[in-house]
Amino acid sequence: MQKKLHFLSAHKFSLPCTKLNNFPSPCHDFHSLSCSRTLHFPSLSSKTNTTIPLPRKSPKTTEPINNPPPQKPDDDFQEKMLYLDSLGLDIFSIADHHRRIILSASLTNIKSTVDLFTSMNFTSIEFRRIVSMCPEILALNSSSILPNFTFLLREARVNGSDLKRVINRRPRLLVSNVKHRLRPTLYFLQSIGIEENSWNWNDSEHL
Repeated sequence: MQKKLHFLSAHKFSLPCTKLNNFPSPCHDFHSLSCSRTLHFPSLSSKTNTTIPLPRKSPKTTEPINNPPPQKPDDDFQEKMLYLDSLGLDIFSIADHHRRIILSASLTNIKSTVDLFTSMNFTSIEFRRIVSMCPEILALNSSSILPNFTFLLREARVNGSDLKRVINRRPRLLVSNVKHRLRPTLYFLQSIGIEENSWNWNDSEHL
């Protein structure tokens, strides 16, 4: 036999608001919350700014670079003077009268100049005499002296066999600027009818 379930109508059934086991009535509490209490939510327009600190970046660690300590000027000067002394030059006279030239020159340039004169068969005695007459040669390097040798051989038409004699007599030809001094002098001599081969570069006082 099937039982029929009859749902009671809501308007005919109501539960009294009673307290069970001394617990507050849910009807009473809901009524009091809805009638007498006001819930306050935090305003979104509050002027209080909350700052969240960002985590600090860990410093980058770099491996130390072991560079050689820079050479002191006094040590560099002494090294150059020792090298010049090994060539038989009067280093005391150079240090007293031409210290600035040695300080401005590098040891690498000095050695390149010495190698150039050696390759052109200048003896050590000739080189010492050239430096004593024109110490500015020590401040140059081989690449800056070669254009002067080229000018004397090709434009001034100095014979190769006479080149050493010309340089020994007139070493300042190697420190004179080709563009602004040697070549204009040569053009002037040509303009007044003096041929290259007949002009004595050794006795020139204009260079």
